[in-house]
Amino acid sequence: MRKIVQLRGLLVQHHLILDGDQVHLIDGGFIGAIPRIGKALAELGKNFSDINNIILTHGHLDHTLNLSQIQKLSGCKIYAPRLDQDHLEGRYPYRGLTRFCGWLEKLGRLLLRFQAPKVDHHFDDGDDIAGLKVIALPGHTAGHCGLLLAEEKLLIAGDLFTNHLGKASIPPRIFNDDHTEAKKSIRKAAQLDLDGILLNHAWKTTPAELLKQCRSLI
Repeated sequence: MRKIVQLRGLLVQHHLILDGDQVHLIDGGFIGAIPRIGKALAELGKNFSDINNIILTHGHLDHTLNLSQIQKLSGCKIYAPRLDQDHLEGRYPYRGLTRFCGWLEKLGRLLLRFQAPKVDHHFDDGDDIAGLKVIALPGHTAGHCGLLLAEEKLLIAGDLFTNHLGKASIPPRIFNDDHTEAKKSIRKAAQLDLDGILLNHAWKTTPAELLKQCRSLI
């Protein structure tokens, strides 16, 4: 059975997966994530050099800020959605209300001295990465995806929806490349045969409760 460790920041969470002697990091976290990852690894008897892969759910800054540093510390491989490479490189053409998201991304990259990582492999819907099945959940970004742990019937769903202070909601329009597609992706996830969901922006609760909230949004 794989072990899943949630790395909780103030506003952004991400996840470690231990699968035998393999260690996978799902998203790279945001401000303060590096020492948090190091502490979690140490508690598991591991260190950064034990990380085999980083797998991205999408290319926004609050998921990618630390990738270059983690890559240097660990020598791991980075897997990213093919359709989000423009987000990762900071050249996505934001339009309409999403220009606000673009301004935040640009300012954050400048202030936080973002360095784009080297992506080793791009993936697409349906691909298998270290036993995790890629489930395309576009809308938040074109390449936004979930990662399905089939045996556990658990979906790591990135920013599919949010659950701040226990209230589930679709991410604001300013953060979604395509708000209509984001709604369709929530429906798609809600109809999967799952026992639980994990998110990157959620009040501390159970995966089963998050799945219930996901289904309440359709």
